Amino acid sequence: MRPGTMGVRIVCAGIAIGLTSEFYFAGLVCGISSRWFEGFALLIATAGWACGRGTTRATRPTRPDVFARWPAGVFALLVVCELAAFVWVSVRTPRGGWDAWAIWNLRAHFLYRGGGAAWRDGFTNVIGWAHPDYPLLLPAFVARGWELLGRESRAVPIALAGFFTFGSVALMATSLATLRGARQGLLAGMALAATPFFFVQGAMQCADVPVAFFRLATLAALAMADRSHSGGLAALAGAAAALDGWTKNEGLLWFTAFLLARVVVAGGRLLPAYIAGAAPVLAPIVYFKARIAPSSYIFDGTARAGMLVRATDPARYRLIAVEGFRHAWDFGPLLVSAVAMLAVYLAVAGLRRDGEDRSILRTGVLAVLFTTLGYFAIYLLEPLDLAWILRTSSDRLLLQLWPGIIFVVFLAARVPQDRTGA
Repeated sequence: MRPGTMGVRIVCAGIAIGLTSEFYFAGLVCGISSRWFEGFALLIATAGWACGRGTTRATRPTRPDVFARWPAGVFALLVVCELAAFVWVSVRTPRGGWDAWAIWNLRAHFLYRGGGAAWRDGFTNVIGWAHPDYPLLLPAFVARGWELLGRESRAVPIALAGFFTFGSVALMATSLATLRGARQGLLAGMALAATPFFFVQGAMQCADVPVAFFRLATLAALAMADRSHSGGLAALAGAAAALDGWTKNEGLLWFTAFLLARVVVAGGRLLPAYIAGAAPVLAPIVYFKARIAPSSYIFDGTARAGMLVRATDPARYRLIAVEGFRHAWDFGPLLVSAVAMLAVYLAVAGLRRDGEDRSILRTGVLAVLFTTLGYFAIYLLEPLDLAWILRTSSDRLLLQLWPGIIFVVFLAARVPQDRTGA
């Protein structure tokens, strides 16, 4: 199987999970079984795979040498080690971390157990600490899995976490193998596989890894769409970006930032197909936010009253900058080394001189920048203790962006030992 086909299949699998989740939610709202909708999820995902199949143009093969062979072994070793770590963490904490059992799996219990309209009881500020305004991709899919099994099983959220964790690594390697060659794909996969915090958070069943997956899927699908001028792949990119918003509130920021970046960089190129892929996915999100979810505590009446004061407080700017850099170390002991290695890699390999992939590169950089500025703005407006919020969230926000950053770096860099071009 060609890497391009595998990459498209991974994107389609993630989209199928998201659509299954949305159709389950639609079934709850309409009071009917979601099985009437789920055939559409399979049909749409299959159609997306068919549209993308064979449309990606792989880079020319490079001659086999030692450098071309050793990454495969190191990549496999890293994946095996991280798989062992994932299993170990999952066995020790089968319910996941705090966010998993206090937010995502708690919401799944409400959806699964709530007969009639009782499932709506999970969306009230009475349990505001559980963030009832958060979207439902993970809870709804887990609840649907339990429904199919006929019982609540810890295996469902663990398996879902496993897909998004290792699917992200596979998507990184296969998509860049298609776009930049097998060497570059393996090196990019190694960079992500060598990030322990990514796998720990994945095993903890937190939503930040699925958020990172859909961001990577957005970049990968649109990069392949630009290469092949494929409207089908652009639609997959739009669906992936919108599903990021169905996963967590920060995903809505990514969807907006990426759309703005794309318009700035490429105008209307493939934009209709991108929006066509996103629109059906956005509809349940809009309904959930408008009719089901309570307002976020950041924007309620009490918080709005002090927004201007918080936004103009210089001390908050300093605290965000200082604590943001300090707590970035929590991302993992290898973070500084990883960033340094990426910088050295770019310096040694060099940037590509040709214009291929220029559009998606500029879009990716701008989207990451706009999203980071959005994070900064949210921190400024945060009504709770800012130091505590930074301490508990800054590393996970970096995690959401990390795979996309790796993807952009390796897409921009020349292939090692190929100094004549990309």
